[in-house]
Amino acid sequence: MPPRALAPVLGLPENRVAMGDSNIDLNEILQAFYRKPDAARALRAFEAWLRAGRFDIVALHAFTRMAMVSDQVRAGIEEARPVQPHLVDAVLRGFDDPNFPRVGDGPPAPDELDLLWVEFFTTGNVAPLLRLIGILDEPDVVRAKLTRWLLDTGTGFFGKRKLASFAPVLARCGIPVRFESMDIGGPLDLDLSVALAARVGKLKFAELPVPLSQAEAMRIAAKSAAVWSLKANSEGHAPVAKLCELEATKPGGAARLLLSRPPQ
Repeated sequence: MPPRALAPVLGLPENRVAMGDSNIDLNEILQAFYRKPDAARALRAFEAWLRAGRFDIVALHAFTRMAMVSDQVRAGIEEARPVQPHLVDAVLRGFDDPNFPRVGDGPPAPDELDLLWVEFFTTGNVAPLLRLIGILDEPDVVRAKLTRWLLDTGTGFFGKRKLASFAPVLARCGIPVRFESMDIGGPLDLDLSVALAARVGKLKFAELPVPLSQAEAMRIAAKSAAVWSLKANSEGHAPVAKLCELEATKPGGAARLLLSRPPQ
């Protein structure tokens, strides 16, 4: 995943990269915006963004939403129209433009999660975070596939040899396979288990005994990014911490249980 704005939300390199040589940190400005909008700093970041010439979608969303919340930010961006008339027009038209990039109605893709965080950080509205939490209730793809694989492999001579060959991989992922009963313990979201193992270099998806399609790998990535970003941002944002605490106790996917644990 390439570096974009809102870096620390999903653990990417800092957003100073998107600001060129400037020391302005858009991420820091944005994360404080819902508490106390700082129009002057937001406008300095916008000017630096124009100079850098790296017009990424997340920063575009950030400035558009800040202009919608703050009349002062909107007026300041309008003053920059002679510098970049088309870009300023795109920022100020924002969601009134049917072609403006936005989060779709379906399950959010990994590259859409930052846009949901932009919405929260500019408004303080937790509704977009509920969409992130909704990702945690998606089916556990890896558990379903491994359960089917265990049943199909069986306990015969060749089946046992095959199981034994994959036992180290499953152990590295922390997957509690119970070979005597040919099932998997729980509650545990195995999508997150393999995502974490892959993130720390303990696993490549191709090592699993079951294949994952590109679409399945994308949903696993989205689930992992959602839970990580919720936990990471709960440490510095009371509304996020309160929401995580509440949602961890509600029925849903096993991944919800991780909302009450420290980020990894």
